Amino acid sequence: MKLFLLLTLVLSSVLCNAQKYILIDKKMRMPLAYTDNVTVVHSYKGYFAVEKIKVKQVLAEIEKIAQKLSTGNIVDDSFNYKVGRTSFVGLKIPLAKDERYDVVLSTDCGQIKSRMHLSDAKITNSSNAYYIKTWLKYIRENLK
Repeated sequence: MKLFLLLTLVLSSVLCNAQKYILIDKKMRMPLAYTDNVTVVHSYKGYFAVEKIKVKQVLAEIEKIAQKLSTGNIVDDSFNYKVGRTSFVGLKIPLAKDERYDVVLSTDCGQIKSRMHLSDAKITNSSNAYYIKTWLKYIRENLK
C-alpha cells in the first residue's frame, strides 16, 4: 500500500504541466504570476504574458530600447522583430526638435493576444526611458 501511494505521488509530479507563462502587471501593482495558460481574465486584469523560457531575452531587448531612448540614439525608422511569442514593433516619429520612438509590445499566447504600449511618442524619450527602466526593475525584483 505504501509503495502504491509513493508511486502515485511520483507519477503525479512527473505528469504535471510546468508553468509556461509569466504574467507581468502592466501597472506594476501586483507581483508576477505564473500560469500554464493565459485567459481573458488575465488580459482584463492588466497582465502581459511572456514565455517563461524567453523572459531573459525579452528583458534584454527591452533594455536595448531603453538604452536607445536614454541616449537619443534612434537610428532605425522602424523595427519589427519577435522573441518567442512576444513581438516588438517600433516606429520613429520625427518632431520639430527631436525624434521619438513609439514602441508597442504584443504577445500571442494561444487564443489570447495582448498589447502594451512600451514607449509613447507623446512623451519625451527620457521619460519613456525612465518608465521602461522602472518596469524592468519591477520585473527583475519579482522574478523567481
